[in-house]
Amino acid sequence: MNAHFFTIEGDRVSGKYIVFESHNGHSENIFEVIGRHNGGLKEARQTIGEYLKKSGYPLNKAFKHQCVKPGRKYNPLHEWTIDEYLIGVPLKK
Repeated sequence: MNAHFFTIEGDRVSGKYIVFESHNGHSENIFEVIGRHNGGLKEARQTIGEYLKKSGYPLNKAFKHQCVKPGRKYNPLHEWTIDEYLIGVPLKK
C-alpha cells in the first residue's frame, strides 16, 4: 500500500502545530510551527505545500491530510492539491 498523507497536530490555544508525513506505514515529524496562536494552521498547510513543491510534485497533485486537535473526537481527512496547500485554504469548487 502506498499511502502518503499528512497529519497536523495542534491548536490555536497552544500555538503549536506539529506536521507528520506518513508514507508506506512510516510516520515522521517533518516540521513544527511554534508560537502562532493565530494563523498557525494555515502556515502549517502552506509549509506542506512548499515541501511537496520542492519535492517535484505537480501543483495539481492531491494529497490527504488530517488536522488533529487535542480533545476533539472526530478529526476528518481532507484532500487538497498542492496549489491549495500553498494558499492555505481550499479552492472553491
